[in-house]
Amino acid sequence: MKTFDAIKGRRSVRSYQDRKIPKEQLEKIMEAAIWSPSASNAQAWEFIVVENDADIKKIKIFSPGIFGNPAVIVIVCRDLKRAYELCDELGRDTLSLMDISMASQNIMLASHDLGIGSCAVRSFGISAIKRLFDLPEHINPELLITLGYPEKIPKPPRRRGVSEVVRWHNR
Repeated sequence: MKTFDAIKGRRSVRSYQDRKIPKEQLEKIMEAAIWSPSASNAQAWEFIVVENDADIKKIKIFSPGIFGNPAVIVIVCRDLKRAYELCDELGRDTLSLMDISMASQNIMLASHDLGIGSCAVRSFGISAIKRLFDLPEHINPELLITLGYPEKIPKPPRRRGVSEVVRWHNR
């Protein structure tokens, strides 16, 4: 798939087919995540790939932003200890958040390229995720990404035009 086709074609998918995602596909998706840019190459991230239906149901209980029945939920976490050790406060407080944002976009674009729908979800109980997966204090869940084969693909929303949001300097 061409880059701009992937960028323009990816949608937030909230209804999924009852179909599992092959392990090889998930590995490709997660490889895309780890190849995203990272400040000072800190790679202060951790990803939890949840495929188990029982755990997905538990996550949905405290995640009002999840609709439908995804085949997989990727929990995108920041490793605050690693970020601090490698990049001080700036790494812990800002750069690691930017890094997981870019990794999350790679996850969603790679998924789209493989015909798998995705949706980023921030409305979830952070402390519940930490307890459910026994995460140490320094591993902070920041985003859930649901994955699955789309039941339907939503139409694209209107986007503001380049002329509305870009200021060209020295042009």
